[in-house]
Amino acid sequence: MTRAEMLAELRDVLNAAGTDVTWADTQLLGYLAEGQDKFCEETGYFVDKTNFSITLQTGVSSYDIPDRVIQVLEIWDGTRKLEKLLTGEVFEGTLADGDPARWTTDQETGTIEFDRAPTATENGDEFTLRVWRYSQYDLAGDGAAPEGGGDAPDAEPEIPSRFQRACIEWAAYKAFNHHDIETQDPVKAVDHLRSFELYVSDARTAFRRYHNIETRVGCDPAYAT
Repeated sequence: MTRAEMLAELRDVLNAAGTDVTWADTQLLGYLAEGQDKFCEETGYFVDKTNFSITLQTGVSSYDIPDRVIQVLEIWDGTRKLEKLLTGEVFEGTLADGDPARWTTDQETGTIEFDRAPTATENGDEFTLRVWRYSQYDLAGDGAAPEGGGDAPDAEPEIPSRFQRACIEWAAYKAFNHHDIETQDPVKAVDHLRSFELYVSDARTAFRRYHNIETRVGCDPAYAT
C-alpha cells in the first residue's frame, strides 16, 4: 500500500464505527507513523548497514546517533570492525589522537564515543554503521529530496506489505483511545491493539525465519560431566 492508501483505509475503519469526527490528515499520519515505528521496535525490523555512516572530523571523538536508529550494533572502517565497549563503560587513560579503534554509546548524551580523536590524517574518513533502525523515513514526513533539487516525495511504508495493516490497527487504537473527542471507544481501541499485536507476533516469526535465527538452551561446558 502507499501512504495515501493506508490513510484512506484508516478513515474507512474509523467511519465504519460511526464516528463523525473529521480527523486531520496530519494527526492520522502521525498515528500511522507511530505504528510503523512501534512495529520496528517490537519485531526487530530493520537491521542493516546500508543507510547510516559517520564522517570523521579532526579532533572530534563524539558523534550524534542518527534519529532513525534504534540501536547501533557495529561500526566498520571498511573491512575493519571496531571493538565495542559495553554501554556506560569509559575509556581508560587520557584520550589519544589518531584512528579510532573502539567505541561505546553514552547513555546521558545519546552519542557515539570513540577512544581516539581523529587527526587531520583521518579527517573525512567514513565509518559505516550497522544498526537496528526504524523505517528510513518517518511515515508522517517526506522521503529523500531528489538529486538536482525539487520537492521531496511522500514517504511510503517500508515494512513488508503483508504487515502494513499493522500500522492501520495501531492508528485506529490510538484514534479510538483519544481523550479529547466524544467518540472515544476503549473497547474498539483494545480490539485494534490486539489486532496489531497479532501482526507483531506473525512478523517476529517471519523475521526469525528469514534471518535464520535459532535459539538453543544449554549449560555451561564447565559444568558438564
